[in-house]
Amino acid sequence: MKKYIYLFVLLVTVSIACRKENKDGGRPPFSAKSFWPNSGNAGTIVTINGTGFGVKAADNEVMFGATPAKVVDVRDSILIVLAPESGATGALSVKVGDKKVELGTYTYQQLSLHEASPLNGPAGTNIAIKGMGFSSLNIPAEVTVNGKSALVTIVNDTLIVATVPVAAGSGKIAVKVNGKEVAGPDFLFQSIQKLKPLSGGDNTTVTITGEGFSATPAGNIVVFNGKNATVVSATNTQLVVTAPAGVATGPVSVIINGQKTTGNVFTVVPKPTIKSVTPLSGPAGATMTIKGEYFSAFTDEVTVTVNGKNTTLTSATEKQVELKIPAGTGAGKIVVTVNGQTTEGPDFKEQALSVTQLSPDNGIEGADVTITGLGFSTVPSDNTVLFNGVAATVSAATATTLKVKTPSNFSTGAVIVRTGGLEAIGPVFTKSGVVTIAGGPTKNTFSSPTGIAVDAFDNVYVADGNKILKIDPAGNISTFAGDVAAGNIDGTGTQARFSYINTLAIDKYNNLYACDQINKKIRMITPAGVVSTFAILSYSPSGLGVDKNDNVYVGMQYGSVFKLDRFGNGTAMATGYESPTNAIAVDNNGIVYYGSDYSYNSIFKVANGTRSVYTGNSGGGVYRDGTLAEAAFGMPTGVAYDAAENKLYTTDNNAIRMIADGQVKTITGWKGGMTPIYGSQDGALIDATFSSITSICVDRNGNIYVCERGNKSVRKIVLK
Repeated sequence: MKKYIYLFVLLVTVSIACRKENKDGGRPPFSAKSFWPNSGNAGTIVTINGTGFGVKAADNEVMFGATPAKVVDVRDSILIVLAPESGATGALSVKVGDKKVELGTYTYQQLSLHEASPLNGPAGTNIAIKGMGFSSLNIPAEVTVNGKSALVTIVNDTLIVATVPVAAGSGKIAVKVNGKEVAGPDFLFQSIQKLKPLSGGDNTTVTITGEGFSATPAGNIVVFNGKNATVVSATNTQLVVTAPAGVATGPVSVIINGQKTTGNVFTVVPKPTIKSVTPLSGPAGATMTIKGEYFSAFTDEVTVTVNGKNTTLTSATEKQVELKIPAGTGAGKIVVTVNGQTTEGPDFKEQALSVTQLSPDNGIEGADVTITGLGFSTVPSDNTVLFNGVAATVSAATATTLKVKTPSNFSTGAVIVRTGGLEAIGPVFTKSGVVTIAGGPTKNTFSSPTGIAVDAFDNVYVADGNKILKIDPAGNISTFAGDVAAGNIDGTGTQARFSYINTLAIDKYNNLYACDQINKKIRMITPAGVVSTFAILSYSPSGLGVDKNDNVYVGMQYGSVFKLDRFGNGTAMATGYESPTNAIAVDNNGIVYYGSDYSYNSIFKVANGTRSVYTGNSGGGVYRDGTLAEAAFGMPTGVAYDAAENKLYTTDNNAIRMIADGQVKTITGWKGGMTPIYGSQDGALIDATFSSITSICVDRNGNIYVCERGNKSVRKIVLK
């Protein structure tokens, strides 16, 4: 063993000879702080940490008790010495010039710690500890890091491998064997405790809080899901970095001296989207509300400027921020910045006139609307109100409210108010709502309407018992095919006979298909009213749909869905025990969706021959909006597909519900509550009521049509 020690001394001596002599100028004052190991035999290499040591070995006096030790190397912050042959257990001291420091006791014993690697890392790091005297026949060697027990995985007389424990912190590595203990070097514990923000995009500034970082920026390598970030500044507990270009969602890691610490996931999100700003004009101190997407719930992560002036946010969520308009704003752009990603919004004008709210914010012609804001004239005629450029009559006015009715022939767009030479742009009023286009609870237009379809010319077809009625765009109603009497006859118009039509569907050539239930047939009716038998079935059909390629789909009672070819031959798409009811929808990818009989409360889908529940559950009677997994239905029946918007609509008892982007949302009916409300009220979406909706369809413009057994009517739901 001694020959290796002497070889080490020789190498160190050579390195000293090759190194340029240090100069005294600018050296820090002498200070000795610690040493390791604190035990070992004679000849053990001992490292002393401090500052301001003497330039030459001879300028430093190191004593092991009363015995001087040989100094073999001098560096800026360490001395390397050998425990003297004739030394004994006692105090280790260092003297430079006339200043002497005692560092603690060095114990002469077999147990000694010579080297440990690595000296930094997170919990779970395996440290290789080299030395002597680690073996024991009594009790296994124990290792601690900063006083906390580490798991020993390998041990022999000269080597121990131990795992850094969770939350160890930075401190001494120590080994204990048979009641004897030796302390080694300090271990720098690394951890990432917090990332802020946790989301953003390219060039987002992120602050990483933790411990064990290098105080020099270049000493830290920060990686965002495999891509290196730029370290802007660094301390031992905090790093400020810039997310790299092309950053992707994934964990953030910090690498120091080759040791990697992994922290939170950084989620990449698009730059903020501004959907609406209210008001777009107003006085200083007014509250502005900005709605959109990809904001932040933390106000310190969102910055809003108006005409270049910083604003003070009063609240923030991921979809909405509120702020106070600062004085002297003038007129200029609204700019929203979230975690370094910026979006420019509309212009704002500082003035006395403003529009903050429309109640309701949707409706059809003749709807009553209350406009809320500031600076209105109390004389109704002094205020001009435009619905997307179409003038409305103001019936009542105060300084903060205007009462108007939506004008004829208006379209979706912003509401503008002009008063006293000023103009204020308000929120968008959406032309939407529910209107009865035929029938009603007190009329006998229909007996029991069960199926509905709309052609490319906005003609509406309604199945009513054994006949099909046609409603043209002017509202004129005529019998298109069939008659009151039941039968089973092909022919033209009223010469044809059906036996209970429960569902209608239409193809791109405006050919109408009827589910002739009792006759167990699918009948086709041309635009000229010519009725023919398209398919003869061995079962009673319960639902009907047509895809974009004019394939026909038929629901079988207690037998799922069949697909019919152009000759009317049917092929089972999937097996199941439910009865697809009323309208069956097929999306652009050929996936089939349908509601079922009253034994189920789900929307099913069939894709690639596999039938599954798309949304809802079989609990029955529960009504709940939410994700596809969370949503619940009371009594879903028909399903319609809007190909342009890639949205599904379904009837659910007395409500219309939309399924899009993985969410189920009630758009009208039930008066926005959780309990079915029967009625026949037209008007705004939130106010409308229905009674026993039997079927649904969507026209080329995205308008929804339903027929109701309870109201004996056909209703149109306008959404655009």
